[in-house]
Amino acid sequence: MSDILESLFAGRFSGVIIMVLVSAAVIFFLRALYGPKGFFRDPRWDESNRRIRMQEAEDRERRLKEWQKKGDGDEY
Repeated sequence: MSDILESLFAGRFSGVIIMVLVSAAVIFFLRALYGPKGFFRDPRWDESNRRIRMQEAEDRERRLKEWQKKGDGDEY
């Protein structure tokens, strides 16, 4: 075990390996706290985002129908 740790800290890419491990730990920790179903996730933000997505979907549908109506009258 000590040989593995020694090679980890004294090797050529030791700094990169340690940086990747620490970064991965921070990323997973923050995802557990604030990610989907996280402990500190604010349900008000989720509701607000859901309403915004629904409004955008309705706007896309309306624009698509308008575009289709406009295209129906342009036949040659």
